[in-house]
Amino acid sequence: MFVGSFTFSKSDFFQNPADNLFSKLSSDVISVNRVSAEGFKGAFLLNRGLPYSRDDFYYSDEERDLVVLAKAVIYNKKELVAYCNTETEITVPALIALLFIIDGPSFAERINGDFAIFIARPGKKEAFLFRDHIGIAPIAYATEGESLHFSTDIIALSKSFSGNEPLDTEYLLGYFKYIDYRRAPVGRVKKLLPGCFLHFSGDGLKITRYWKPEKIRINRRMHYDEAVSDLGNLVRDAVRIRCDSRFNAGAHVSGGLDSGIIASLVKKEYPGQQCFYGFSWSPSSFEAEKATYDERTMVAETCDALGITPVYNDTTPEEYLDYVNDYYNNQGYFLEDKVMRQAVDRGVNLLFSGWGGDEFISTGDRGIEIDLLRGLHLRTFFHRNPVRHPRMFIKWLFFYVINPVFGIINRPTKRSFSNDAHYILKRFSHSDRRAIRSFYFHLSRHQMHLRLLSFYNLQERCESWAMNGYRKGVEYRYPLLDKRIIEYMLGVPSTVLCEKDGFRPLLRDIGTGIIPESVRKNEHKTEPVTWGNVDRIEKKVALRLMDEVEKWRQNKDLSFVDFELLADDIRHYRNQPEREDNKVLFRGLIYLKAIHEFTRRFRD
Repeated sequence: MFVGSFTFSKSDFFQNPADNLFSKLSSDVISVNRVSAEGFKGAFLLNRGLPYSRDDFYYSDEERDLVVLAKAVIYNKKELVAYCNTETEITVPALIALLFIIDGPSFAERINGDFAIFIARPGKKEAFLFRDHIGIAPIAYATEGESLHFSTDIIALSKSFSGNEPLDTEYLLGYFKYIDYRRAPVGRVKKLLPGCFLHFSGDGLKITRYWKPEKIRINRRMHYDEAVSDLGNLVRDAVRIRCDSRFNAGAHVSGGLDSGIIASLVKKEYPGQQCFYGFSWSPSSFEAEKATYDERTMVAETCDALGITPVYNDTTPEEYLDYVNDYYNNQGYFLEDKVMRQAVDRGVNLLFSGWGGDEFISTGDRGIEIDLLRGLHLRTFFHRNPVRHPRMFIKWLFFYVINPVFGIINRPTKRSFSNDAHYILKRFSHSDRRAIRSFYFHLSRHQMHLRLLSFYNLQERCESWAMNGYRKGVEYRYPLLDKRIIEYMLGVPSTVLCEKDGFRPLLRDIGTGIIPESVRKNEHKTEPVTWGNVDRIEKKVALRLMDEVEKWRQNKDLSFVDFELLADDIRHYRNQPEREDNKVLFRGLIYLKAIHEFTRRFRD
């Protein structure tokens, strides 16, 4: 992580921003390393659990008028070294400087990697910020007069600029409704969006998009076997280039296709690693009532077949409450907070995840039926949706065609919106229309993919895990979010996905010979044991929180809460503890407690 401030005005004086943002993070594990140049002051964190040094973050060349501060992992470094005709052992910040000299700000287009980059040219009184194509690496900024302030720690930067300003209510409501996930905790701080760079100079601030996936055209001549071959090669290469012998690697193993394939391929890249761990969110012993499927069966079969040591998530209610209290750092990813700690305890500092597969390469049915009708592929459409089952035909027609095309939210989804916002005052309870549109509505599969990119849930999780993970000494890699895979999938016609019957055909065929056949052919997407266990834990934790509600009422940042309704429901529960809808109450208490603790830490 890094932080910095840059000014092109000699009259602007500012202290090193690390003194505000990172001062409390210095410890036996984390060191704060300050750097400076003309008009620039900054710092980067080194975590002793990660194999980084000063040269991985900072580069300065006064003769060329260049300063580079970066948190960048470049996966096509070999290709870029050849392009720049430089030595192989060049550091990443020095390579970035050389690329900038050759190509200017358009150099970012050439990189395949996860990066947040600051470049200053003090002599020219200008500075740049760059963020990777997908938005894996976090970066945010704020301006103040003729100064630009920035950090990869979005929460800490927001805290330093909050003053007496109220926290953004929409930001705090992210677990109760759909919001614009691009928001930061305070309005003055902005996230630099994926695939963009920022230019700051005497002419002001300008943001330019350098990656435009919407311009990718569909390849109508593509065949299924070609797509499986090309994407299979891309997946294997995306894993390979993300492996780094300096780290001890592990992977998520959920029992599904995405995580299983990624874990298998990563394991093969670390043949000398004594023990390879697969981290599951599922508990080892909990028995979910009425569960028709147990995802741990697939976890066990995956790990047994691949020689992976499974690590189950036996979070206790006491631990869960600790994670709720630490919402400031984990942003609500309580189970993953446990995984990070399990990884560190086992010496694992690099975790691979299948995150992003559902949105692209392992996409299911969304958008396909619309494309078939628009392209008049009626035989294929009716093969997939036979009219001999009229009730089912009508149901799927509404679900996959009419609702997404005409912007209709079905009743179960509306009911879930209402439940999620149950304890939010009405004037605050409405979800962001753009977010709903991005997630639910589309006129084609191509547009569906693009809107899921802009929905920002992919980036929000990556940001949260990057910030919390780095503090603990864990980094993440997401091979299925390799920009080449996304670009390829945007060119795949929906007719290709219909050449084989079955759900998620491309990744399922790519997985042949990589994961066990029982896992490859399994079509379950739910994790009833995991979430049944969470329900059990949240009930126990929520019962402890009921007496704290009156303290929360005094928190001015929680002015959006309907405390009267919450108090009434607590009274009703205590009188009738076996009511069927208690999950809404328990979840409400958990996340209101989390937000309360977040605001207290933020104001500290």
